[in-house]
Amino acid sequence: MFSLRKRLGASILLTVLSLVLITLLLPSSKAKQLQRVTLGTTIEYSDLWRWGSDEDVDEEEEDNGNGIRLVVFGDSWVDDVIEEGQEGKGNNWPQVLCDEINCTSRFNFAASQQPDAWPSSPPTGVMTSNDIHAWALSQNQFLRAEEPKYTELPDLSSQIQSFISLPAPKVQPSNTLFILSFGFWDIYDFARLDFAAAQNVTDASVEFMFDQLDILYAHFATNLYPINASAPNPVNYTTGTNKSTCAHKFKVIIPRLFDPTLLPGWISQRPIPARPSSVAEQQKNAIYLTERWNQAVENKMEAWMERNVTISPKPSSLEINEAASSPNVHQNATEEATGADGKFEQHGAVAANEEEKNDGKERTNGDTEKKTQEQEKIGLSKKDIFYFDTASHLVDVIIEHQLEDEGLSDAAGLGKGESPFDSVYVPCVRELDFDEDVSEIVQSWVERNGMLVCKEPEEFMWWDAWNLGSKAKLMVGKAIGEVVNEGKSMRAKKESKGINTKKGH
Repeated sequence: MFSLRKRLGASILLTVLSLVLITLLLPSSKAKQLQRVTLGTTIEYSDLWRWGSDEDVDEEEEDNGNGIRLVVFGDSWVDDVIEEGQEGKGNNWPQVLCDEINCTSRFNFAASQQPDAWPSSPPTGVMTSNDIHAWALSQNQFLRAEEPKYTELPDLSSQIQSFISLPAPKVQPSNTLFILSFGFWDIYDFARLDFAAAQNVTDASVEFMFDQLDILYAHFATNLYPINASAPNPVNYTTGTNKSTCAHKFKVIIPRLFDPTLLPGWISQRPIPARPSSVAEQQKNAIYLTERWNQAVENKMEAWMERNVTISPKPSSLEINEAASSPNVHQNATEEATGADGKFEQHGAVAANEEEKNDGKERTNGDTEKKTQEQEKIGLSKKDIFYFDTASHLVDVIIEHQLEDEGLSDAAGLGKGESPFDSVYVPCVRELDFDEDVSEIVQSWVERNGMLVCKEPEEFMWWDAWNLGSKAKLMVGKAIGEVVNEGKSMRAKKESKGINTKKGH
């Protein structure tokens, strides 16, 4: 008996010592990654369980298998944080997209207001540029004394700088795909402004977004997939072949902006405006500004894909244009200034192929073509955009539900199908309505932190006042995944159109 106890004690001791030894052998960087997994932060999963020092891992093992990296910038529509008690919220659509395209790593820099901030604080979210919003409020006599809460959240520039500051992995994935989800909370807030001012800052925000994309592109071309100017055909650092880095396209997913007035929170949580403004006026402004934003993005996308960002093979040397270059890629490319006409003006990142003055001389088309040829010669990555009409996709779901309720259908066939939701108006998480039938509340809802939470979240289009529900996010993610997997990008459409035009001749 004594011998048996002795053996058991020795066995337990050996087990404990083994666990301690494993912990000591685990590198600190891996320990941090484990911590990020616990916190729900996305990481390079394929690199997690590698033991010992970096020298012990050969190059082939370090490669993540020609994987796809997904990098997310944006607001509450793409933020993947799930607080305690929000299990029914489900994965956001970029997470669904990640599964659809078999991505091997995902980085999410999106942010959103704490879910319990309302009603003590008005609803808000990530803005494209906090500087532009600060300027807009300073120009409005009714709003300039306000202490905005959105400044606590990182805007596009801050999120991009957070990504740029990360150390580059030793072996790059074969593809990197970026997501930009901005504009929703800009329009929500701009609707309060004078109409002329709202138009101005809407246009400025869209311009700022594309300027920031150029900064991200510069980092992509100089650090993530760098140019090798000494070789006529730069080496592809993923495959090791002597192939142009143009194979690594700078791919961005930009969803079409959804009208904020169609969300439950516009009615239930938006503060009643003070005079001389009104609810009707702000709703009209938001609808118009949403369309203006979308039109501005659509009008700029093709020109942005072709506009030049002059990049040296040396990462330290970046020039967005010769006349107004940013000396440091880590610095914001936009400065706030008020022009003579009172409009918000931007300085910093200006398209190199637009007509502009350089040292008092206008740049000619010949100079631009020459610069483009030089960039193609050194293998500069091409820009590409996947533009998905999220707005129409979701509006069709709402219309289908409305027509089905009324027993009607339209010429497009909406109303003849079956709505995937029991409700497209009431969110899963909502306030208690004291006029409701108590028995119905008990049957379908539970109380949590002073709010009612539905028992079947998948039956609701909206999770809460401002966010899509799990099934709706699944639908959007799968639809965007189909677009990406089938290669239906703007550049692909443009090149296909060019080929068809040549055949026609």
